[in-house]
Amino acid sequence: MSSPRLRPAEELKPDDVCAFLFPGTGSAGVPDLPGLAAAGPAAARAVADVLDAVQEGLPRTGWPSMRAILLADPAGYRAAARTPGVAQLASYTASVAVDRALRAGGVHPGHAVGQSFGEIAALVCAGAFSIADGARMATAAVEVLARRGTGGGMGLLEADEDGTRACIDAAGAPQVVVACLNAPQVTVVSGPDGPLDAVLDTARGRGVNSVRLAVPYLSHHPAMAGADDEWYAMIRGFPQRPLEVPVHSPVRGRAYRDGDDLHRAMADCIVKPVRLPDTLRAVHAAGATVFTEAGAGNALCQCARLAVPGARTMAPLRDRPRHGLTGKAASGVAPARDERDRS
Repeated sequence: MSSPRLRPAEELKPDDVCAFLFPGTGSAGVPDLPGLAAAGPAAARAVADVLDAVQEGLPRTGWPSMRAILLADPAGYRAAARTPGVAQLASYTASVAVDRALRAGGVHPGHAVGQSFGEIAALVCAGAFSIADGARMATAAVEVLARRGTGGGMGLLEADEDGTRACIDAAGAPQVVVACLNAPQVTVVSGPDGPLDAVLDTARGRGVNSVRLAVPYLSHHPAMAGADDEWYAMIRGFPQRPLEVPVHSPVRGRAYRDGDDLHRAMADCIVKPVRLPDTLRAVHAAGATVFTEAGAGNALCQCARLAVPGARTMAPLRDRPRHGLTGKAASGVAPARDERDRS
């Protein structure tokens, strides 16, 4: 199926500045790379090149062919995704593919924002790291998170930060922390399985919509101290290159600079919280006129509309349907209109 969203250059104004938004892990839908590739020869070449580069960065054994499960036979994705890390690498692949396909169609980012795991793709697409090295860093991150964060997970509440903390207090679960503020009324928490479920149950009892996310480990949690250092030691040898696009970090609360140790910055995401609304507002104030989802679905576009009322958004890559609140990147609002609708 061709993707009408991949003609954005025809719809943007001459003076528009796009901010590419790179979603974090946990959005469990299947990215529609066949639809992306069908948008035209340039998009097809971009998708193929990204798949080749990602595969180069994956271990030779224990991993499926990304081309097979995302492009040639996407029906096989669900079975493949049972292997730990496959869903995360698929998300990374989709983000880089959207970035490259948009550029091939004449749309280039003026700013980039990476949410949590999405910081890897954001920095790759800004030129700081190669696509293959990004895949290597992503596989290492998944291995560390799965091993060090076992026995915990994440949940999403349709509440502001104060309301979320009130649910944590009412549940008597101080082990649960605010991990990500996705939108003014959407908060993600992280904690051990039992206390996390208690917080989500308490929230529902107080009339707050909440859901356990498809993230089977702790992240953005102080108990992960040490995991950040382990991952940093694993990735610090990958060469860092000058940034070609400003990358704004919701963890550091500012745009990265070439003098920053970007390996350390990514490692900080394992322990430190994400505050997305302030970053989206800062990017808008810096001149971004259109927020563009560099990944499957439109979850971060929803976040942008909630953080910056009236924001224009663009979501080029459809997500194979999965109903309800499903992913760390999800905005936590009711399922949105078809991603091909533009706002």
